[in-house]
Amino acid sequence: MTIISTIGAMAADQARLRERIELLTRQVSTGQKGITHGELGRDARLAIDLRGDVARREAYSAAADVALGRMGAAQEVLKLIGDIASNAAAEAARARTLGAAGVDALARSARSAMEEVVALLNTRYENEYLFAGSDLASAPVPNANTFTTGPMAAAIATEVAGLTDLNAGTVLSNVRAISTDPGTRPFSAHLEGPALTEARRAVQVADGERLSWGVLASQDQSGEVDDSWGRSVLRGLATLAALTPANAAQATGYDNLLSGVAAELDGAAKDLAQEEGALGARQARAEAAKERHADLMVALRSQLVSLEQVDPAEVSATLRETQVRLEASYVALSSVANLSLASMLR
Repeated sequence: MTIISTIGAMAADQARLRERIELLTRQVSTGQKGITHGELGRDARLAIDLRGDVARREAYSAAADVALGRMGAAQEVLKLIGDIASNAAAEAARARTLGAAGVDALARSARSAMEEVVALLNTRYENEYLFAGSDLASAPVPNANTFTTGPMAAAIATEVAGLTDLNAGTVLSNVRAISTDPGTRPFSAHLEGPALTEARRAVQVADGERLSWGVLASQDQSGEVDDSWGRSVLRGLATLAALTPANAAQATGYDNLLSGVAAELDGAAKDLAQEEGALGARQARAEAAKERHADLMVALRSQLVSLEQVDPAEVSATLRETQVRLEASYVALSSVANLSLASMLR
């Protein structure tokens, strides 16, 4: 090999060392093996797949988080309405022993409870109505501020005013009909129509795993509409709120009416408990899916670290070693060049 070819080979080696130093310096600075996946070589495809898997699981976890927040808020409301229904049923049962003495207090309590239930059914979470189906911007119970004197309550009050000793069963049947009549039913047009057949709100928590969690004010989880818990609670409370001492004077009819309302409210409380249980089961599944994603993402990210990131100490040592080699190469090249010059001067 001639001196000139030796110098050329040493220069090429120095160029490769400088490229290597540039790469190692960047790796020390960023902690990454490369800027692009192409710099990962044969590990690039695996790294891309792992990143896609992590991103997908992060999206599922985020969606589960949002849904869990809504489910938790819905659970609280269902429990509160269930407690109201149970308490009203107990008050109605007690009122059967009090006669006219307790009717005014019972009516006032029921009216207050009705206002509270309407407000709860119109609960919003992050600016979306929880019990409105897909019509997230419309209140499940319209005209909430005047509901206790609105069409349904007024029609029920008129019906209750006609109570006699003999017609309690007819009054209860007519009250039920009022709560389902298009002119007096309590819920929004969407809840009384399209929402009854549309898919409930749901969340995708994993590949192939979609959880339906939506709760409707107008329909219970079994599909019941006319005797759903929401309708039963509102008409039961409206019936109690309409009572007067004149009703109490119809002793047999008053007792039978209270017995029927108490049974309906007690049944609604049981239905609400079932609704809570069904929603709780979906919450548990969403939580479990979230935990699975969290566990798997730990493993996936660990694999990504091994593929994409460097050991800072190891790379720093390699960088120092490479710098020493380059400096030695410079010295060697200088010596060879000097020898070449000396031979030319002889």
